[in-house]
Amino acid sequence: MKTKKLLLTLLASSILTTTSFGKMITQCSSEGTDGAVTGSSNMHSQFPIASVSKVFTSLWAMEKLGATYRYPTQVYLTKLNSGSYDVHLRGSVFPYFDRTMFYFLITELNKRGITKIDNLTYDENFEYGSIIRDNKDLAHKNGTQSETEIMQQLRADVTNLKTNYRSFLNQTQSLVKIKLPATANLTIKDIHATSMSQFNKDETSSSFMLRSSELHRILKEMNRNSNNFAADKIYERLARSQKFSDFLSKSIGADANEFNFVNGSGYPAMVHGVKTYNSATCNTVVEVNKRLFKIAASQNFGLRYILPVAGMDTDSDSTVTQIYSSNLTTGSLVAKTGTISQSVSLAGAVLTQDNLIYFHASASTGDYQQIKNFISSLIKNNGGKATIDNYTPQAFLPFDEKSISEDTVAATMAQIADSENIAAPLEDVVTQNTETVIDP
Repeated sequence: MKTKKLLLTLLASSILTTTSFGKMITQCSSEGTDGAVTGSSNMHSQFPIASVSKVFTSLWAMEKLGATYRYPTQVYLTKLNSGSYDVHLRGSVFPYFDRTMFYFLITELNKRGITKIDNLTYDENFEYGSIIRDNKDLAHKNGTQSETEIMQQLRADVTNLKTNYRSFLNQTQSLVKIKLPATANLTIKDIHATSMSQFNKDETSSSFMLRSSELHRILKEMNRNSNNFAADKIYERLARSQKFSDFLSKSIGADANEFNFVNGSGYPAMVHGVKTYNSATCNTVVEVNKRLFKIAASQNFGLRYILPVAGMDTDSDSTVTQIYSSNLTTGSLVAKTGTISQSVSLAGAVLTQDNLIYFHASASTGDYQQIKNFISSLIKNNGGKATIDNYTPQAFLPFDEKSISEDTVAATMAQIADSENIAAPLEDVVTQNTETVIDP
């Protein structure tokens, strides 16, 4: 019976590559984490994968940092004779430090009696953008923020605090178990960058740790919104302690002929004057999907907490739902889209009555129907659709009720070390046996 299903899937796939609507560039799939990867004859050839690259970035982050990791921002306070303060932010390349996170920080400063700051400074590892999730230049291009842009946006968000704070409350109050004040107040004389080498923490009065929401929430938001800025910053952070090629070789046994990456997002980059795309073989993409499931399950998370779920993650900018949601895929397809000028891609897993099927497919530009037909064939040839249990989408916030450590003494030693030297080696995650789990 299993052989018959495999033949049906391969037959359907071969038909898809020659239909009049366009062409399937490459496709492959695997039944379960132990199944062999089968597919088109070119499944071992590299093709551009665009934002499917973010699945690779997610795997790297999950293995090296862990699902419950929180990006730390150390907040140093120096009380001045005037009663005002100097405040310094030591960052950790946290990609979602936005206006929402900044206003939360302001409420914490107010709790400590701080409403006036002479100098607000930040180091080279501090990232900031007022609207990182909705800024198209940052989210969907190859955007970055200069020190001057960070200063300008911090200044604007302080200037407009009274106007914007009500919106901040409306956005956050139903999402976190924190009693936030009805108003917030802060004035700042000067905002500028101060490098790690220039800042002397021993001259400060006190400090506390501001931590992000957990990593799996960050990865989910990155993949749902396909945020290039976030993906590239996560990749940049991880690349400081390990080469991506070394990681992928160790994680899934991939060699240099099976992938080529220049960043974490898949957005094209200029390399020696040549426009370069991330690329990988279909087989490699599926092996990364399988590995991501195993790592997530070993940390008590499913793929649905990292990748978008068709028809259930219904945000207006969730491309999986926009393009691939149907009666057949809603609640069963967990995947990441990819789009470049030459092709469209989809990679992830689909839950069927027989098994969890991992897959990758790429078709010529705009030929989404080819991929839809391929996914339909996988579902129909493996007993039909099954639906993910116990999943409720959550709106994203960069902080939660566990984001504050009152001082460096209370903070864990690992967090302090990470905040002060983010290039320090990170321990590998110990993978547990998850072979009995099939729900993504």
